Amino acid sequence: MSLFKKANALLQTKAVVTSFMPCLLGILFAGNYYHSFHLFNSLMIVVSVVAFHLAVNAHNQYKDYERFRGKDSNNNILKNFQITPAQARTTIIGLALFSMVIGLILVYRTGLPVLWMGMLSFAVGYFYSGGPYPISKTPFGELFSGLTMGYNITFLATYVNMYQLIDIHGLWFKTLIVAIPAIFTISNIMLANNIADRREDPALGRKTIVYYWGKKGGLLLWQVSFVIAYAGILLAVILGYLPVLTLLCLLTIPVVWRNTVRFSKHPKKETTFLYAIINAQLILAATVIGGGLAL
Repeated sequence: MSLFKKANALLQTKAVVTSFMPCLLGILFAGNYYHSFHLFNSLMIVVSVVAFHLAVNAHNQYKDYERFRGKDSNNNILKNFQITPAQARTTIIGLALFSMVIGLILVYRTGLPVLWMGMLSFAVGYFYSGGPYPISKTPFGELFSGLTMGYNITFLATYVNMYQLIDIHGLWFKTLIVAIPAIFTISNIMLANNIADRREDPALGRKTIVYYWGKKGGLLLWQVSFVIAYAGILLAVILGYLPVLTLLCLLTIPVVWRNTVRFSKHPKKETTFLYAIINAQLILAATVIGGGLAL
């Protein structure tokens, strides 16, 4: 098996767009609302975030390998793609250290908020699948993944572009409004994953929100979350945080709805789970592109 296929399977590169887009959303917010943009800082935060996302993906695969040891499962990526634990550990450590070094450079350039938010994100990234009580085994996986990737990344990308301004009053709250589409679309990727794995998860000790709410409850939450994502974009435009052209993202509603129906009818990892990723990417990409046209 080729090295490319192994790396792609371990790192789950197809999902990287979900960390890249919140960066662009934060940059868009800083440019539109605060009229501030720093190219070098923007490039640095994108690279750092993507590297850490890849590290977390690899760590999740590594922990799945430990739990599935001796068992056959589509989720046992290391076994299925003949990746050794040593190779996985080296990749995880290398990417995490690389992300950390870039993050520390940004702390030096922009200030301590990057350090505090970065430390929180690193902690969630590790404890999501690591430690004695992984977050992924609880009903709070969607909440943590949505806030960490959707909010934290958007905040960091915003802050490093307007850190020099004196008036940053309300930045935390304003970023929360802007980040609503990222929070709910990204958490929906995890929710779709848990819906698809609902039969396998209990045997592994995973009591996710789908375990408590059931398939119907999980699907209802999944559908409503897309509505909230669009409502968040509308609210951000009304409050002036994002430009009016951002509303061009509403043109994606028919496609997103079609994908939502397809997954809801047959929620399977192998066939329809991809629609959750496509929906997230469509909504966020259309938001960023539409808003970018106004700058």
